[in-house]
Amino acid sequence: MLGYLETWRAPDLRYPVLDQDRLNRRYRQLLAVGLVLLASLVSLWKLDRDASSWRDETVSYAVAKRSLDELWLLVQNIDAVHGLYYLLAHLALGVWDDGVLTLRVLSVLGTLTAVLGVHAIGTRLGDPATGFVAGVAFLCVPQVQFYAQEARSYALVCAAVVWATWFFVRALQDGRRRLWAGYAGLLLLGGWLHVFALLVILAHAVTLWHSGHLRRLGRRWLLVIAFVGCAVVPLAVVSAGQASAQLDWLGRPSLQDWLGFVVPAAVAVTLGVLLHRRGGDAERAVTLPALGVPLLVVPAGFLLTVSLVHPWYVDRYVLYCMSGLALLVGQALRHWQRILRAEADPSRRRRKLYATAAVAFSLFSALGPWYWQMRSAASRTDTVESYWGLTATLPGDPEPVLFQPARRRVWVLARPAVFGPLDDIALQQTPTASGTLYGVEASPDVIRQRMLQHREINVLRDRPGQPLDNTPAEITKRAVLRQHYQLCWVIPVNGGESAIFIRRDVAATNPLCAPGRDIHS
Repeated sequence: MLGYLETWRAPDLRYPVLDQDRLNRRYRQLLAVGLVLLASLVSLWKLDRDASSWRDETVSYAVAKRSLDELWLLVQNIDAVHGLYYLLAHLALGVWDDGVLTLRVLSVLGTLTAVLGVHAIGTRLGDPATGFVAGVAFLCVPQVQFYAQEARSYALVCAAVVWATWFFVRALQDGRRRLWAGYAGLLLLGGWLHVFALLVILAHAVTLWHSGHLRRLGRRWLLVIAFVGCAVVPLAVVSAGQASAQLDWLGRPSLQDWLGFVVPAAVAVTLGVLLHRRGGDAERAVTLPALGVPLLVVPAGFLLTVSLVHPWYVDRYVLYCMSGLALLVGQALRHWQRILRAEADPSRRRRKLYATAAVAFSLFSALGPWYWQMRSAASRTDTVESYWGLTATLPGDPEPVLFQPARRRVWVLARPAVFGPLDDIALQQTPTASGTLYGVEASPDVIRQRMLQHREINVLRDRPGQPLDNTPAEITKRAVLRQHYQLCWVIPVNGGESAIFIRRDVAATNPLCAPGRDIHS
């Protein structure tokens, strides 16, 4: 299908100019429709993920179910950076509440919008075929597919940033005020969906400088950035104050983080240099290499560098950077297609086609199992549904439960009715009433007294080997269990375990604690 572009664009005396323009327009529409169908099919495939969800998605759903007043109380205390997303999720659940599946549909729509944005940019700076291939390349990026089925905000952030970039390109080429207004509005939307979306401004600054428009349009661009910055400052200030409580689980970038950045960046820079040397777009003010390389490298590189001091880097925070790589891949493949079409020697053309097919087959053979695995329950850190049935609640006799650490209370937030009445030993104030994500726990002394009142405690906790929280409450939980209780039964599940502790003064008479018994049986 892509090979027909030159035929349809070439002058043809058999058709009036109007008919030729109509053919080109229909061709572009056909590519866009094909991309929409492909993106929808791929993103909706196994969207329920074997009827499973994980802790972050449970947070999204549980928070979105709160009233608007309760949402407002929450963002004043924690998670303001996701406040707008929670509002959108709340509205979506008001229309159709099918659990986290509803929120995943929002991410599918965000991914579809982002794919169309990449297509639009590639078409604008290249041709429809370049845009189509770039959109497909973006859709094939593993991280994009991962977060297309995640009940979180990152696909929506990506969509806002990609279309802001499209308006940025159009504004550089045209300069009309409504284009700058669209650019500002989408940057503002992206910034309020997640503050780190505004790191794309650094990439746009590099493109503005490289394109030679800094002197002519720099003042107008700075006015837009100043407006967006002022509008997002309140959220940035509040989020910065909450950062220590939200991001304390993050460490400095690991080797895997650096490799995940350096390898795509090296590919992008190499493609950018090769495409620039070819000079296919030399006459244009803005080129795909000048846009794509900074878009991939600058935001992620900046956040990684900052994370050496303040650990804030997670690849999903800058998911939109992958659109830069997709644009470069789209132009490179389009250029390779032209080379194949121009090859006069049939034998050499066949060899090149065979080599291209072999590379494509190898790539998809490597990525195919990954695509399949990410749609299974095991692809996430934990599975909330695996905890259903691990509590034995009887009418009038709620089971004593302890969460280690306290944030693992998230496992019961989305579907509390499934667990039945629980005696949450450490809980002082519920998440909704306290305006927090996981509730407020009692003081260490109160937790100790409550624990010792129970002969048996079901501890829902992380698997061994995970970092331990060193708050006074968590230290007290571990100390009381170690000194006064015996671990008698463990049920491991995906991402955690249910550990039954029996108080030592009654453990001798409990069959679960029989000497020599395998506690994992």
